[in-house]
Amino acid sequence: MKKEQTAILVFVMTICLIFTILASGCTFLESDQPENNQVSPADLVTAQTTQQVQPESTQAAVSWRDYYPDYDEQTKSGLIEDAKDEIVRLFPNVERSELEGYWQDHESSTYGPPGIVFANVDDTSEKYMEIQKIRWKGLEQNIHNNIVAVKVDPGSGDVVFYGRESWYKPLKEEIRTVSIEEAEDKVLEFVRNAKGNDFIEEKENDFYICKIDVDSSSGMGLAYIVLFNTYGGVQYLNDQIYVQYDLIEDVVRRYRDELKDPGLMKNLTTLSPVPTISENEAKRLLETKLKESYPGEDLNIQYRILNGHENSLNWYDQDELVYADQPDPIRLIWYITFSDSEMRKEDSRKTTTAIIDAHTGEIVSLNFRDIKIS
Repeated sequence: MKKEQTAILVFVMTICLIFTILASGCTFLESDQPENNQVSPADLVTAQTTQQVQPESTQAAVSWRDYYPDYDEQTKSGLIEDAKDEIVRLFPNVERSELEGYWQDHESSTYGPPGIVFANVDDTSEKYMEIQKIRWKGLEQNIHNNIVAVKVDPGSGDVVFYGRESWYKPLKEEIRTVSIEEAEDKVLEFVRNAKGNDFIEEKENDFYICKIDVDSSSGMGLAYIVLFNTYGGVQYLNDQIYVQYDLIEDVVRRYRDELKDPGLMKNLTTLSPVPTISENEAKRLLETKLKESYPGEDLNIQYRILNGHENSLNWYDQDELVYADQPDPIRLIWYITFSDSEMRKEDSRKTTTAIIDAHTGEIVSLNFRDIKIS
């Protein structure tokens, strides 16, 4: 049922939990449909455009507001109560009577649809407390309850965020009770429980699954499992479900369901999934830009192919674009990771990214020295 891909695992994590996937083993769940209905990234590199590509100036016929209705205050109150029921169902250690949620409108968040937010949720289990006692060697002043934040989508009723407010690196001697392979299965089961069996059966052939064994490189006791949504065989850059799984406690530690409304995404993903320009052509466009900006300097550009997520085709579904009041069609882009000699002198692992429109050749995003394109 699954076709495994192998990759070298490397991990970088910032304290604000914004992560860049540096290496991963990935699984693309095969479809039961015939092979010729799928467009693979390898085929896309050399294929010619087989259908009419809409001009980039074409305005999409829909907006996120068509899929996320306004609610009156009475309806909001009822949905908040429904959200409490869903939280308790998914996280049975939570006491419903202690839940206090508030409504977050689209305008009050950075981007995205409305949500119901619950802060300071106590999701403490006996196992969690046992591990804390071991980790802190019985020092009571350092042992605290498992306080998390939860967000629920009022439209679907699904939990779309769950995360602990604090977490500490485990001791080396703490036992990993779950392997990374088991973690993937447990994450898929959690998603099935959170979003329903029908969702898994409908979407399993579309997901591109990346496994990141963070524990092996950092000793953090975590595995990251990311389910990227795809369309036409091409992966979305951000339409995903992201899960941190605790290999010691055997629980989900952080969960982000960033999948957007499927109808909205379908109506915004209207361009051809077959690129007009190849990856090599995109790299030549990038190198031309760099040579023009730094004439006479030998930058010694090197490209790094770290995994299936980077240096490949993606749909460029940034939230600020998808949730604009008048969105353009989602671009098909080449996501290219590279470094120059100065970056490698500083740190051999250091890279930056260029995002290039795979139909027009426009450099959509580039942050290199004094070049700031976004």
